Amino acid sequence: MEGPLDRQENERIREMLETDPVAAIKRIISVQTDDIRLNIAIIGEPGTGKSTFVNAFRGINNNDEGAAPTGCGGTTTSPTSYLHPDYPHVILWDLPGIGSTMWPADEYVERVELKKFDFFIIISANRFRENDVKLAKEIQKMGKKVYFVRSKINHNLSDEERSHRDSTEERSLAAIIEDCFKGLQKVGTESPQVFLLSSPDLRQHGLQQLKSTFEGELPELKRKALCLSISDLYLHDLDDKKQRFQAEIKYYCIFSAAVPIPLLSAFVDLWLIYLVFQKYVVGFRLNTPSLEEMAAVTTVPCEDVRITRTLFKPLTTYVVLKSLTQVANRSMASVALMKGYNFISLFRRPVVFALSFTTTYIALRLTISALAEKARRFKRILGLNTM
Repeated sequence: MEGPLDRQENERIREMLETDPVAAIKRIISVQTDDIRLNIAIIGEPGTGKSTFVNAFRGINNNDEGAAPTGCGGTTTSPTSYLHPDYPHVILWDLPGIGSTMWPADEYVERVELKKFDFFIIISANRFRENDVKLAKEIQKMGKKVYFVRSKINHNLSDEERSHRDSTEERSLAAIIEDCFKGLQKVGTESPQVFLLSSPDLRQHGLQQLKSTFEGELPELKRKALCLSISDLYLHDLDDKKQRFQAEIKYYCIFSAAVPIPLLSAFVDLWLIYLVFQKYVVGFRLNTPSLEEMAAVTTVPCEDVRITRTLFKPLTTYVVLKSLTQVANRSMASVALMKGYNFISLFRRPVVFALSFTTTYIALRLTISALAEKARRFKRILGLNTM
C-alpha cells in the first residue's frame, strides 16, 4: 500500500529533508491536495455492514460491477481496496472484522497494519463494543481522525417504537446520538463524530450527512495524512543521524584519553566536547541561521528549539565524572608510593585511560541525545507536528 505520495516523491523529499529542509518544506507546501493519496480504513466487528457501507459511500449498489462482496457469514477475509469514483486518490479499504476466528482482537492491530492507514471509519451494528473502543484508542495514539457509524439504526428505532408507543423517530435518534457521545467520551474519545445509518438502505438516514462532512474535511484530512507521513520520514532519518553521530564519538574519546597530563587532559576534553557540540548542532540543523531560515519559510516561531542550556547537563556530568577519575588516579598513585606496590603503577595508566575514555564518551553521548531531542521538536517548525 502506497502512502500519501508515491515512493519516488517520498524518497526525493526524504533526501531534501537531509540536505536542504527549506527546499523540502517548499516542495511539501507545493503539493496539490488532489495529488495526495488518502487511505481510509473501514473497520469494525464482523457482520456490521462494512462492505455494504463501502459500496454506499462510493454511490453504488451491492450487486453493481466492482462492488465489495456482501452477504452473511463475513465475506471480507483480507484487506481489499476500492477507489472512490468522485474523489481523486481516495481509497477505501474494506478490512476483515476484528474479533473473528481468522482475525482475533489481540493480534488485529499488528496483523492488519493499522498504522499504515490515514483515516478511519468504525462501523458498529448497535452499541459501540469493546473491540470498537480498542480500535478507537489505537487510532487516538496515532493522532489520526476517526468517524463512528451505527449502521443498523432502523432496528433500534423499531425496538424503541415497540417499547414506547409515544416515541418519535426524532427523539429516538437524538437519544441514540447522546448515548453514543456519552459512551465514547467515557472511554477518552474527545468530540466524537457519530453518524446513524440504516440497513440495508444506508441512504435512509445519515449517509448524506456523513458524505457532506467528509467532503468538507477532505482537504484537511489529506494534508494531515501528508504531514504525518513526512513526519515519520523525518523522525526515521533523525534516528539514523543520531546513530551515525554516536558511532563517531569513540574516536574523539580515544584522542581525549590519550592525553596523560591531568589538567591538560581536562582542557582537551572540554575543547573536544565544545567542537563536537558545534559540529552536531549544524548536523542536526539547529544552528541559528538554519532555524531562522526555516522560521521565515513556515512562519512558525522557533524559540523552543534553540539550543540555550543544551550543554548544561553534558558538561555537569563531565565535571563530576572527570573529578572522580582524577580522585581515582591520585588514590592509586598514593597507594603505590606509600606501599611500594609496583603492580598498581603498572595498571594505573590503563585504568585511568579507561575512566577518561568513559567520562568523555558519556558526556558526548549526552550531548548528542540532548541535541537529537531538540531536533525532534524541530518537526513543529517544519510544519509536520499535526498531532
